[in-house]
Amino acid sequence: MTDDDIAHALRYRGPGRLLVCHIGPHAAAALRGAGLGPDTEVIDLGGPATHAVEEAVGHVALVADSTADLRAAAALVGDLPSAADVTVVVRAAAPHFGPPCPVPPGLGRWVGVIDARVRRLPGGGWSCALSFTDPMEVSEVVAAVARGMLGGRRGAAVRPAESGADTGTGVRTRSGTGATGPSWASLGRPGALTGGEVPPRLSVEDVPAVDERVVNPVGFTRVSKSRVGRLVSRGGRWVVEVGRSVRWRVPEDGAVTDVAVARLRDLRCVEVEWGRHSGPLAAVRAVAGLAAAGIPLVSGSVPRWADCLGPELTRIITSVDGATLADAQLREEHSIRLRRAALRSHGSYARWRRSVSGVLAEPVVSVVLCTRRPEMVAFALRQVARQRGVEVEVVLALHGFGPDAPGVRAALAAFRATGRDLVVWECDPATVFGSVLNGAIARASGPLVAKMDDDDWYGPDHLADLVLARRYSGADLVGSLASFVYLEALDLTVRLPGPTECAFRRVAGGTLLTDRRALEEVGGFRAVPTSEDSRLLADLRRLGAHVHRGHGCNYVLRRKAAGHTWGVGSGYFLHHGSGGRLPGWRPSALLEPAPSDVPETRSAQPWSVPGAPGLDRPESAARPLTAGAAP
Repeated sequence: MTDDDIAHALRYRGPGRLLVCHIGPHAAAALRGAGLGPDTEVIDLGGPATHAVEEAVGHVALVADSTADLRAAAALVGDLPSAADVTVVVRAAAPHFGPPCPVPPGLGRWVGVIDARVRRLPGGGWSCALSFTDPMEVSEVVAAVARGMLGGRRGAAVRPAESGADTGTGVRTRSGTGATGPSWASLGRPGALTGGEVPPRLSVEDVPAVDERVVNPVGFTRVSKSRVGRLVSRGGRWVVEVGRSVRWRVPEDGAVTDVAVARLRDLRCVEVEWGRHSGPLAAVRAVAGLAAAGIPLVSGSVPRWADCLGPELTRIITSVDGATLADAQLREEHSIRLRRAALRSHGSYARWRRSVSGVLAEPVVSVVLCTRRPEMVAFALRQVARQRGVEVEVVLALHGFGPDAPGVRAALAAFRATGRDLVVWECDPATVFGSVLNGAIARASGPLVAKMDDDDWYGPDHLADLVLARRYSGADLVGSLASFVYLEALDLTVRLPGPTECAFRRVAGGTLLTDRRALEEVGGFRAVPTSEDSRLLADLRRLGAHVHRGHGCNYVLRRKAAGHTWGVGSGYFLHHGSGGRLPGWRPSALLEPAPSDVPETRSAQPWSVPGAPGLDRPESAARPLTAGAAP
């Protein structure tokens, strides 16, 4: 975006005094060349604490370098004077973010709006100009524009950590916000770690939190180019180099934005070269942010001064090398492990939960399991019992049989022995499947509801990853791609292609997770015997709901010869399985199956194995997962 773009965005400003606020490392330089005129006051939202503006202003403009900076500004503009004309300029944004069309707060608070204009600026940025009959609070307008650009569920959301929030050691996330200790901008300068003002050892909690609504895995692509980036220090400044060119210059405070992440998405991986120096510490924050976005990072030994990454994140980035990530499946699995560790340690929501409760607490997920097959009850309950990282209750709908059916009572007792809540409901066999699901949901108590099928395999992080995706995507409903399909009659695993970590109209029916409010607004599942999942997704879309499709590495769809409500045969999956096919039962390594749940098969190995030459490798080169009896 050029200086002329900012002048273009403000050309329709009305009479009166102009107050321009800017945030981001390059916004100030852009403003200097915009020719704003003498009757203008400029405020740096990321700089030293500013005095309140005493005089009235006719027009307030906010210039943000990126969507991430726009989100940060929402917590910093509360002291600005109200204005009847407000313009928001976002100089650059990741491709998956929409235009900054504001979402009004409702309740008649914006009845005075008289003009609203959203423009794509010539340099690729966006501007949103709003005019009101009476002055409006700037913070409310900025929040409405940010919400429109990012999307999200209807209703209140957890407020992210404020940009100036103290981390507990005097270190603040932005420079000059009144803290007595150093800022992260100063910690990012050459030689910062040799000064006496810096705490000798920083913890994970001292690293500024990642705002996962803008820096997250959305936009991750399974297929990458062969190019590898290197995060290195050049003259005391961290940069990501690709070949001989600089792809990204890391800000002094190490902050990662959605724009920076988008520039690195096509790389196979980024190698972190810590070097022999003792800083600058900006690399720690940059690595945490890139990992939260799912950028595949690899590293040698991590120096002691970077211990504030956290032990789990440190272990993962040092566990593989760049050559291993030439395999697309291994690259995706590594990205998933990184994002889990980074978001749970460095995400703003995780920090907030720890600050109010002392532990990483999560809302209860009510799993609804509906089955017509007594022989599958034990298997299905084991898939739920192995879930970790979330608190789970199960509502089990026995569709046409009771607990006295063979093996059912033993399965119920085994599940209750795990200490998890279980509600058992016997329903009439004549009830259509959609109504059975609604009856199970009515008996659930958790704020989140997940649907799991009785014959599919689920990894232990299946629910936790869906909860995480719901948080960073802001979606009303999340689910997974059915990447892996096991054709039982053929003893063959087929991989279905498709985009993930994106807004999408379809997700696998056995992976749905949403909240009660969304289900109530849409009226629940349709009272139909089949296609209840696709009908629910269509109904939600008609209400304007956001559906997010996450990765498929926690899930294997089982396809038997008969007995499915979705009436397609093996030929359908063979036709659409352009992602490859392998003999035997071949899930992602993230599935981590229990031995008792692996089917009788000629080969029970991960889809990809480190060190193997490729999909046509001999089976003896693969590491066995487990082998056991059929469920």
